[in-house]
Amino acid sequence: MSRENAEQRHLLRGVAVLMPATALTKVVGLCYKIPLIAIVGVSGMAYFLAAYHIYSVAFVPIAAGLPTALSLAVARYTAAGESRAARRALWVALTLLLTVGLCGSAALLLFAPQLAARIAMTDAAAAIAAIAPALLLAGFIGAVKGYFQGLGAMLPTAVSEVLESLGKLCFGLWLALLAQGRGLPAPAVAAYAVFGITLGQALAALVLAALLLLHLLRRDRGRSAPLPRRRAVLRGLLCHALPLTANSLVMSLATLMDTVLISSRLQAAGFAPAAADTLYSAYGNLAMPLYNLVPALLAPVTVSLMPLLGAAVAKGSPSSGREALRAALRLTLLLTIPAALGLAVFAEPLLLLIFGTQSAVSVAAPLLSVLALSLLPVVLVLLFGAALQAMGHTLLPVAAMALGASVKLPAEVILLSLPAVHIYGAPISTLCCNLTILGIEALALAKRLPFAIGTARDLFLPLGA
Repeated sequence: MSRENAEQRHLLRGVAVLMPATALTKVVGLCYKIPLIAIVGVSGMAYFLAAYHIYSVAFVPIAAGLPTALSLAVARYTAAGESRAARRALWVALTLLLTVGLCGSAALLLFAPQLAARIAMTDAAAAIAAIAPALLLAGFIGAVKGYFQGLGAMLPTAVSEVLESLGKLCFGLWLALLAQGRGLPAPAVAAYAVFGITLGQALAALVLAALLLLHLLRRDRGRSAPLPRRRAVLRGLLCHALPLTANSLVMSLATLMDTVLISSRLQAAGFAPAAADTLYSAYGNLAMPLYNLVPALLAPVTVSLMPLLGAAVAKGSPSSGREALRAALRLTLLLTIPAALGLAVFAEPLLLLIFGTQSAVSVAAPLLSVLALSLLPVVLVLLFGAALQAMGHTLLPVAAMALGASVKLPAEVILLSLPAVHIYGAPISTLCCNLTILGIEALALAKRLPFAIGTARDLFLPLGA
């Protein structure tokens, strides 16, 4: 077997393991979103989306970098036969994550009205408070998943993600129907629905706790090496976690810009508050989920690429790295190009098929067509960023993301305020942001790789097909 075929086989094997769980999670999420919109209403979903975006930003310091850093530390200790040290790393990370999660939950509960006022949605305060406990649960989930991933056990991660989605679906819809049956207003129904996310997290945390307990009760077969000091373990975890956390935080802040700016800038452009919230909800709850579906499904490609490229760099084997990166690039282009063209051309039929005959589809369809232009850039951004991180250049993607966000912010502020552009300023500014990040990462990667990123054949063959 040729080296190219071997690297492609290794990449596809990792993708085949990770993608089914990701796909099932997304399908469950879509099944959750469709009836929820019918129950809560398009305007009510604006409060749901605002609370979820605020939660996502607060979630980044908990789940972005530290679980990944923990998995690397556990893998290193386990390879050396030091299972007791691996468990010490688990307890250090778990203590830190629970502390951060508790502080985040308390902050959201105490300052929910102020946060809602800052994003010009005062009625979203109840939804923000309802999702606050999920941060504490996310700290526990992140630590346990990182520990099992370091051991090479991916099943707990897959099971917890599926259970979390199923719990969100069942609890969220049941609570939303319960609130609707009691005749509660839309902000309260949205808060009940958001609390389903918290209960889904609780279900996943219970299952992971049981799996962790069963694992820890097993006999420790590790060699009796001196345990590393807790301070040294914490310092090592933070050195790897902080750049990854910063990268994810910039991405979440860029998403939060839409929550903060869209409604307020549309009102400044002359739209009534209810009309501005409806436009924002059509964009965020109908167009964005389909746009985000493709990058989420292709995330296993980057996850599988990182160890392959990292190993090639460590061994000083540019040919292995070249074939791994090109295989990932070909697979990404092969899946993304037809998806982008399909979303651009068939936006309205797809939205009607999924969401029915809701009036918001007529608003969301052209927005999805514009968003489709950003699909290929954003997927390549994720791929190139993963390649840079695998090579040890963890700060370069952070700098690229920050520069992209600095382009998105003024573009969105200006475009949303123009009556002729209004809500279309959001997807246009997203495209400008992604193109900026892609250009920076591509240049950085081209300078640091001992081989070409790809060939014209890799791009034009999928495009021609």
